[in-house]
Amino acid sequence: MALIRLEHVSKRYGDRIALTDVSLSLDAGEWVFLVGPSGAGKTTLLRLVAFAERPTSGRVEAEPGLRRTIGSLGQEFRLLSDRSVYDNIALACQIAGIWGRDQIGDRVRPLLDEMGLRALEGLFPGDLSAGEKQRVALARALVRHPRILIADEPTGNLDPAAAAQIFSMMRQFRDRDTLVITATHVEEWTQRHPGRVIRLEQGYVRSDAPAPRVETGSLAQAREAGGA
Repeated sequence: MALIRLEHVSKRYGDRIALTDVSLSLDAGEWVFLVGPSGAGKTTLLRLVAFAERPTSGRVEAEPGLRRTIGSLGQEFRLLSDRSVYDNIALACQIAGIWGRDQIGDRVRPLLDEMGLRALEGLFPGDLSAGEKQRVALARALVRHPRILIADEPTGNLDPAAAAQIFSMMRQFRDRDTLVITATHVEEWTQRHPGRVIRLEQGYVRSDAPAPRVETGSLAQAREAGGA
């Protein structure tokens, strides 16, 4: 069974139609890119997948308990200015009901190491660059070990180098069987990080292209060595 399935979903806001008759099946380990112009329905679709909105018609179905295992990352960092890097990340554990200090530390500190944030854990958001803030925001989204990571224009406020770093980190977690859904207007990222590309226009799914086959391991190495 897919992690999330949308069946003939439409969404209206008053007289404005945001999505029309969308049917999709999304599963673990996929990297799904939502692309399209502003107003195409990308953010609305993300909000439906995150259960932050209900469809006007149609159904959004998910595996039991999945709603509690969704992490989100946006264009705005939304860090608490009066809390350190460590405390901003640890707060996500507290909100989830993980109260033990040792238990929280066991989740936060390995993530700080993995994302290159350990040297920054005592600093406050005002001391960080935009790229560092977004890495903290990503760590906060991932600290609860989500099965789905929803990213809405996550690199909109970043320079190209910082944006590339964020996408590379998201890819690592996709490779661990997390479903990553990313809305972006920069289609270059879909070429650098091959994934399933869903193109939206005026609330309709115009195309849904599966991820290209990527060769790994000995076969890919053999092709490179042979110049094929």
